[in-house]
This record gives sequence, C-alpha cells and structure tokens, in this order.
Amino acid sequence: MPLVLHIPHDSTVIPEKYVNDFLLSENELSQEIISMTDMHTNDLYEHDDVEKIIFPISRLVCDPERFDDDSQEIMAERGMGVLYEITSQLKPLRSKLDKSKRHEILNSYYYPHHQKLTNAVENKLQDEGKCLIIDCHSFPSRALPYELSDKDDLRAEICIGTDSFHTPENIKKQLFEFFKNKGYSVSIDDPFAGALVPMKYYRVDKNVKSVMYEIRRDLYMNETTGEKNHNFSNIQKDITESMKLLESLVI
Repeated sequence: MPLVLHIPHDSTVIPEKYVNDFLLSENELSQEIISMTDMHTNDLYEHDDVEKIIFPISRLVCDPERFDDDSQEIMAERGMGVLYEITSQLKPLRSKLDKSKRHEILNSYYYPHHQKLTNAVENKLQDEGKCLIIDCHSFPSRALPYELSDKDDLRAEICIGTDSFHTPENIKKQLFEFFKNKGYSVSIDDPFAGALVPMKYYRVDKNVKSVMYEIRRDLYMNETTGEKNHNFSNIQKDITESMKLLESLVI
C-alpha cells in the first residue's frame, strides 16, 4: 500500500538527561506537555499494514516538523524553532542550549527521524511507484497564545493541510467532502497549513504526495487531563475510513 503515516507530536517522553534544562515546575511541565502534545495520535490514526514513522520524544525537546536551521524557520522568530525556548503561554521554557547540546539533540533524534521518513518514502516509490504521506496531527479547540492568533473562536473540527505541489486537488476535495458528509465542520489550511515531505523529494517529485490531518482535540479527548473521551473510537473509525478512501485515489 502506498501510504506512510507520519506521527511527529504524539510522544510525551522527555529523556532524563534533558529534564533539568526545563525552567518549569513539575506540575507546569506536565500541563505544558498536555497543551502541546498531539495526545493519542498514534492510536487515533490506525490503518492495517501501513508503516508509521513516529517521533520518539516530546516536541518540547525537539520538534521534527521545524527546519533544523532557525534562519529558515518562521516559528523561530517567536522562540519555537526546532528546539523550543518558550512555552505555549509565551513564558521561558528552558535554559539556553549551547551549540554542543543543540547538535547532540539534533543528531540523536531529529536527523535519524527524518532519515527514517525518507527511507520509508523511498521504499514506497521503489515498490509502488508512488507514495502518499499522511501527516497526522491534532490541535486545541481554541488558539493557544504562542499561535499569536487574533481569534478566540471555536475552530473547525477538522483541518486539512495541503501543499500546492504535493497535494493533488482530488485528494483535497475528496477528503473535504468525506468529513463534511460525516457531519464535521471542515477547513482547508486554517488554522494550520502545509503537509510534510522529505527534503529529498520536496517540490521535486510529484509521485510523492502529502496531506496533513488536524483533528480538533475535544472531539476525542479531555483537553485538560489528556484522557481519551467516549467518542475516541468513533473518530478513530472515521479517520481510518478516510485513509482507505485516499488509498483508493492513489493506487
């Protein structure tokens, strides 16, 4: 099957050797993890026999969906480049990292993760001649301060992120209609836009397709405690069905 699931923000793990870098109390850090983690997305995005590339540690330590060079990363301007310096509440998150520790974290986690994703895509191209990456996320029901949004409205339940080169119009349209017909409110590239593609193939190979799913968290979990809610299995079922639809479009 041509699908690869990319799950970058599910982990809550902070390696022991990095815990003391954080300036938050234990309770504050726990709450920040809940606020910033795409909780349970490894379980939420489920499809038989589809490869998952899962980032193994918390995005608070390292965010694999940022550019490794802060000069190329727009979020670095607000202290949330590949290695976060501020919290979701715009408060100091951790001590300034020196170049040695920065390189250590990137070499231990960031680069190996992206190599795994690149290898998975390469294998699909060799075996199937094509690949569809589904970038698997969730997002809070209302904007967090770090987003610098001027809106405080309840957001659409499903956000579909696209890339003008790697997201075919039929995939965008069919996915939008699928979730609309299921009764969800749906947006395109709002509040989050884009769809991850390994740099080796980015804007080079149209056989590498990508789309981002963003599921509003209150649909499937308690946003305060991080626990799954009674609707989790229903959301999971609809996501699986939608991925089967996408699979049929790219086979």
